[in-house]
Amino acid sequence: MFYYEKKAGCKKDVTAETAIPIPISVISGFLGSGKTTLLNHLLSHPKMADTAVIVNEFGEIGFDHLLIEQAIEDTVLLENGCVCCSIRGDLVDTLLSLLRQVEKGDIPSFARAAVETTGLADPAPVLQTLMSDPRLAGKFTLHRVVATIDAVNGASQLDEFPEAVKQASIADELFLTKADLVSTDGVVTLKTRLVTLNPIAPITPVAHGAIEPDHIFAANSAVHPELPRDLLDELRNIEGGNPHRHRHDGISAFSIVRDDPLPWPVITGWLESVVSLRGADLLRIKGLVNVVGRPRPVVIHGVQHVFHPPTELATWPDDDRRTRLVFIARLIDRAAMENTLDAFIARHRSQS
Repeated sequence: MFYYEKKAGCKKDVTAETAIPIPISVISGFLGSGKTTLLNHLLSHPKMADTAVIVNEFGEIGFDHLLIEQAIEDTVLLENGCVCCSIRGDLVDTLLSLLRQVEKGDIPSFARAAVETTGLADPAPVLQTLMSDPRLAGKFTLHRVVATIDAVNGASQLDEFPEAVKQASIADELFLTKADLVSTDGVVTLKTRLVTLNPIAPITPVAHGAIEPDHIFAANSAVHPELPRDLLDELRNIEGGNPHRHRHDGISAFSIVRDDPLPWPVITGWLESVVSLRGADLLRIKGLVNVVGRPRPVVIHGVQHVFHPPTELATWPDDDRRTRLVFIARLIDRAAMENTLDAFIARHRSQS
């Protein structure tokens, strides 16, 4: 599952390819949460010109006012240059089909993509596909995950539907919609609940879907390992030395911090063991690892059973040289995780 090797004289990163992979943002949200309104606003924006948007059904998106310029098979080219298509079966096939159309000159090239999940979907399988499918390697990479949350019905949806809980807990940012229809106290109560569920995700109010494309797609909004700004904020938000934990429907967010550099075999063995036993309950894992013998940090980023290939950053992004890992997990105890890590460290020392 994990690999990390740097040979002498080799400057190529473990994830490097001959071409820069196209970043993909995933937009999720429960039924009626305003996801379609947000997409409609995005699709009408001139800054979406170099973007491919993949939706589940064209009928859910109001294309009439967007002045469709050209239709090719299942692909629509809007007047502003945005390429839109619907998922016809497999997501990977859809993405590769877009690349083939670009190569044939049927549609313009695109620099980024967005994938909309259905309202009842668990976004984790989509993230796993984008992170691990070999057919996408070197062509696409996961950029970030956002979720729309309905201020009017969000609380009841979290009560009744595990999909809504999963969407909110797995997102990198939450867009709170319809807040103008709810009292201030109601908004505060829902925000408090969302912070309890996902304390590392910023909550951004969005009125009538009005969001700038750069808010989702800009490079500095990424959670890609090579752009650790958001990751650092998340690591600072949950300090490993503090005993507090956040729980909601069995989901908790916590961090594990180690002052001393860790041997890479310890990290890989520990995480592979945890994933093999509890992978389905590891909603998100992110962090920076200080690896023994390496002057620069390695970024870990996983969703359940699947991890990005580890990436070594060019430099440490701040003065903190500790290993810092953030977990959002279901029914997994932080103390147990720390104990197993300590056991792997002790075994490695005994074998050295």
